[in-house]
Amino acid sequence: MKMAISFICGVVICFLILYGVKPVLPAFAETATYEDESENVTQSLTGLLPDIEKIYREALTMPFIQAESQIYDEDIAGFYRSLMEKTGLTDPGTSSQNQ
Repeated sequence: MKMAISFICGVVICFLILYGVKPVLPAFAETATYEDESENVTQSLTGLLPDIEKIYREALTMPFIQAESQIYDEDIAGFYRSLMEKTGLTDPGTSSQNQ
């Protein structure tokens, strides 16, 4: 019984949240440029999100770049450097797919 009441309360709360957000969303009159205005709203919202791809790429490559500074043998360091260049791990901003 408690679970049914909790479910119903959850549905009611979600409905109230969605109903409460409706006045906050921008409303536009029907015009020919309606699509352009909605794109601007979407772009402004996506500007608030962090760049997940950049964060992931830096998290992936940073240990390899740091490990390179700990290699003191020149032959191994040269091999490691060429391996990192071939795989695209030398620069966090680039990917091996773009090459």
